[in-house]
Amino acid sequence: MQTKNDAMSELWRVLSGTQTAYETALKDLDDGAGKDLVTEITSMRKANIEQVEKYLSDAGTDVSELEAPERFYSALDWTSAGIDGPEGVEAQVRKYEANVLEAYDRAIEPYAAGDPELQFLTEQYHQLSQKLGGLTPNRAAA
Repeated sequence: MQTKNDAMSELWRVLSGTQTAYETALKDLDDGAGKDLVTEITSMRKANIEQVEKYLSDAGTDVSELEAPERFYSALDWTSAGIDGPEGVEAQVRKYEANVLEAYDRAIEPYAAGDPELQFLTEQYHQLSQKLGGLTPNRAAA
């Protein structure tokens, strides 16, 4: 099992990576081609990243010192995926968000009931699951 800081750092990398990919995509997406979905997730993601960054900062971890390979991979993957139309955008969002939900699962694992981090991680997980509706399988975080 990962330490709490390792799990939270990994979650930050995945959240930041997908955020970068979505921001890249927004520049290229036409209205009606899945842009609304990407815009909504991007807005939600910013708030989630801020909460995770606050936890890491309070724990003495400087996010600027964390490796961020997911940022590069995600942006490259998005631009090279040949995404076309709303179905392509939805498929790419489904792919990214399945990875994000798995990162939440791993981040939640080291926490015990009553930990404030467990509460905000579980809330973020459920908000994302709810936002995605039928895009991802119904999963339970805790």
